[in-house]
Amino acid sequence: MGGYFAGSLRVFDLPFALDGTDFQRLVWAALCEIPYGTTASYGEIARRIGRPRAVRAVGGANHNNPLAIVVPCHRVIGSDGSLVGYGGGLSVKQWLLDHERSHSLPR
Repeated sequence: MGGYFAGSLRVFDLPFALDGTDFQRLVWAALCEIPYGTTASYGEIARRIGRPRAVRAVGGANHNNPLAIVVPCHRVIGSDGSLVGYGGGLSVKQWLLDHERSHSLPR
């Protein structure tokens, strides 16, 4: 049996659109493009969506993410590499990142 926690499910398919503002949906789509086992900063996400000055707004969209793990907001970190903000707590965020990195290594 596989799945996210077994390390075999790395991308989720959403059969429906998430309910949010146009900006939030743009951010959430960008989050889904962060590869399993990697991270991106809030600034990187803002640049990817063509809104380089909207770093705080990206953080707000992360905060309002309705499907944590499925829309991988835990992969977003501070520009200095620090863990910042996660609704489940920073220890859970660190665990998720460690989990993905351990399953991303060549076997």
